[in-house]
Amino acid sequence: MQSTRGLIRALTLAATLSLLPTLASAQQSVRIAQGFASLSFLPLWGARALNTFAPEGLTHTVLNSPGGDPAALAALDAGDADLAAVGTESALRAVAKGQPFEIVYNLMSKVTLELVVAPSLLEKADVKAGDPLEKRIAALKGATVGVAAVGGTQETAARWLAAKGGLNPKTDIKIAQVGGPVALQAALENKRIDAFVLSPPEGYLAAKSDAGTILVLLGDDFPLLAHQPYLVLVAKKPIDDKASELIAKTARAMQAASTALVKEPESTAEAIQKQFFAKAVPAAIVAAVKAMNSGVADGGKLDVKAFENQFVFSKEVGTVFGKDFDATASENDLWTNQFVERASRK
Repeated sequence: MQSTRGLIRALTLAATLSLLPTLASAQQSVRIAQGFASLSFLPLWGARALNTFAPEGLTHTVLNSPGGDPAALAALDAGDADLAAVGTESALRAVAKGQPFEIVYNLMSKVTLELVVAPSLLEKADVKAGDPLEKRIAALKGATVGVAAVGGTQETAARWLAAKGGLNPKTDIKIAQVGGPVALQAALENKRIDAFVLSPPEGYLAAKSDAGTILVLLGDDFPLLAHQPYLVLVAKKPIDDKASELIAKTARAMQAASTALVKEPESTAEAIQKQFFAKAVPAAIVAAVKAMNSGVADGGKLDVKAFENQFVFSKEVGTVFGKDFDATASENDLWTNQFVERASRK
């Protein structure tokens, strides 16, 4: 009898061991290089926090690139990453130089930057948050705007904004290189700068400390910025069948996270905060998710109008790619919806 039981146990163990390679092979790994750790990459944070990768049979690795977008795209080009999460302009610059990249998912479909100004600036200009847009922007005349780096996205946005308010973008505002978000908050509190341009939750934090007021929401106040691919997932071409499957599964994971971000912003924000921003004020992450979740509501969809808006904005801020892009002609070359559509069909 004992030998029979022993035989059964042995056969059971053998059967279990024989399944292990199958179970292992059922799991695919996806490596995503992220250009910078902004909360604006909302679906990626949500997918990681909720692990919406798991139902797709995916394990995920996020490679944070100290060198920003160029380093993330370099990792993609070298085969060290399967996808890169970057700003659209970075992807366009790379493609213009001949690199074989394709935009496959719209991570954030609006510009998330906010203009945050000191109370003293509002008082001096006699302006309040509810005033007409042009009047609000005109309050920047003579202001010192703090940025992380001279010539970067924040300076570009500030000067573009000044021009939209009828100011001279070169002479009517001053730019001061201060540093990252923490340094900019401190500079605003200590009255060393009058304003900064950053994505959530920085505006919320400034308002909570009474150091600043959100005066302009770029992605909400300007139609041009409300519908464009601000942050995207990029793949390397040619994309074979195996890579196609991986991208579609990743897109589905992002879509599941986006649904949660829209329908359950508080609990999803709490999960993101606990896992990735433990030192942050929980209410700040909730406020940031609510401020940005309209930008993920389309489930990663890309379209011609969004790219037209992107090209117009790039031209207005003086970005030179070295190549002319056509939004319609570049579909299924520069950008594609095939993986988003494939993900949605399941």
